[in-house]
Amino acid sequence: MNAAVRASWPAALRRHGATAAQRWARLAPRERLLLGVAGALAGLALVFLVLIEPAWTATRRLQAELPRLHTQAAAVDALVREARTLRRTPTGRMSAEETRQALVDSLRQAGIEARVEDAGPDVSQTPGALQVELDNVAAGALMQWLEAVPSQTRLKLAEAALERPAGDDGRLLNGKASGELLFVPATPEAGR
Repeated sequence: MNAAVRASWPAALRRHGATAAQRWARLAPRERLLLGVAGALAGLALVFLVLIEPAWTATRRLQAELPRLHTQAAAVDALVREARTLRRTPTGRMSAEETRQALVDSLRQAGIEARVEDAGPDVSQTPGALQVELDNVAAGALMQWLEAVPSQTRLKLAEAALERPAGDDGRLLNGKASGELLFVPATPEAGR
């Protein structure tokens, strides 16, 4: 080390430095090499523990938390959409024809081709029940539409008979659905 730097050190530190230098000088070259390698490994371990490991742990924790946050964001978005829909929905009772038209309009807005019919007494004993027949529609769009139906039409899903349709080659189509849905008027909530 530089003599000027050593002169600025306190006496006790200079003494310890001189003792350490004498011990280092007495070591065999092989021992110096082993101590140098051990010191380098200890330094690398210290750098890893202080600089790399905390960032690595935080990154893994955030990657594990990200799907949960996406799910929460989707739930919040669904609540916002529902609140907007409820704000637009008229507060009075809807006639049977208005309810049917609201169901047809919601299907059209969702881009779903379907046939809506009044459910006969052989299908449902509930007055005002509607049956929706679907053929080869996108399953994702159908699920989103089903989520929005109660707030848009004041109907609730009573029965669902859905299946994956088969293509021309006989294989089941992925992401598609066919079948029948039965909707009945939702019971009025208390206070309405």
